[in-house]
This record gives sequence, structure tokens and C-alpha cells, in this order.
Amino acid sequence: LGYLPVVPPLEFFLHVVLPYLIVVVIAGVAAKLVYSLGIDLKRALDLGSYQLEERLGSGGMGEVWRARHRLLARPAAVKLIRPEVFQAAGAAKQSALRRRFEREAQTTSLLQSPHTIDLFDYGVTDDGAFYYAMELLDGFDLKTLVERFGPMPVERAVHLLVQACHSLAEAHASGLVHRDITPANIFVCRYGRDVDFVKVLDFG
Repeated sequence: LGYLPVVPPLEFFLHVVLPYLIVVVIAGVAAKLVYSLGIDLKRALDLGSYQLEERLGSGGMGEVWRARHRLLARPAAVKLIRPEVFQAAGAAKQSALRRRFEREAQTTSLLQSPHTIDLFDYGVTDDGAFYYAMELLDGFDLKTLVERFGPMPVERAVHLLVQACHSLAEAHASGLVHRDITPANIFVCRYGRDVDFVKVLDFG
């Protein structure tokens, strides 16, 4: 009569159980990735007049994407709040998040200083993501600039700060206060034929 060999528990786990576990984990990760790609694709197709092309960054409230207008050649940066952020915040905080995002868009659109980020559009996607489209800048924020290239000469620092003050002066004259002036929100870019041109971001 045949008989089943006695297999040590460790060997049984490595040769029988572990391969199945690996397959299950890979399947779960793949399913999550496909779902995420599907959500991103849906947003790209439904985001008003803009086609999302590349995620540039993400934070606590949402994401920033490189985007292109469907009819115009001009590129843009699109900032959006993911619907999941609203769902995770709970009913009590959802209206406050919406008001904060709307206020940031409306406040920015009122300012006309060339050193304030220019806003193109604002809206809500079919799946409930709030977004606004702004000019896409070519450069670095001050935080990244200093971390990558080191301290800058005093003359250059003064030149950049004077431009930032131009934006803030207009905001203050309109009764607005930028509550988060940090190096990460002062962007140094190439603007047309100008270099070291400052744009102040995030007037939330």
C-alpha cells in the first residue's frame, strides 16, 4: 500500500503554502493598481476641458497634475481635491474643505500682480473632485532651489523677495493675508524671456 510521506512543517510551508500566499498578494496589489489607474483615467477623461498628463505632486488635500487644454495648446497645472479626501473627512468637515478650496480659487483669481500665480479655470468633476487650473511654471520653489543648489547671493535673494512683496502688497491692499508664506510657496521660474521671475502660490 502507498503511504504519504511525512513532510516537516517548515518545508510544507515553503513549498506548498508560501507560493499560494505570494500569488494572492500579487493578485491583490495588481487589482489595487488597476483600480487606481482606472480612477485616474476616469478623472483624466472627465476633468472639464483639461486632459491630465502627469502627476506633479500630492499633499494632504489633493494632487497637482500637469495638464493640457483639449482645444488650446497652452499647458496648465491642475490642482484637485480627490473625492476620497471628502469621504475620509466626514460630513462635518466636508463643507469646510469645499469652502477652503473655493476660497483659494476665488482669492487667487482676484489678484492681478504678475508675481501671483495666474488662475485659468475652476470646477467640479463628474466623480466629485474639485479642481482649478493655473499656469504651468518652469522652475523651482525656493525650498527646492536652496536644497539643490545651496545658499544664494544676497543680491539675488533681495531681487526675489522684492517680487514676492509685489504680490503680497496687492493682496494686503485687497484685505487678503497669505497665511502660508514659506519657501515652498515662492516659485522661481523662467517666464517668457525673463529668468528669476517669482510667482507666489497657494493663497488658501
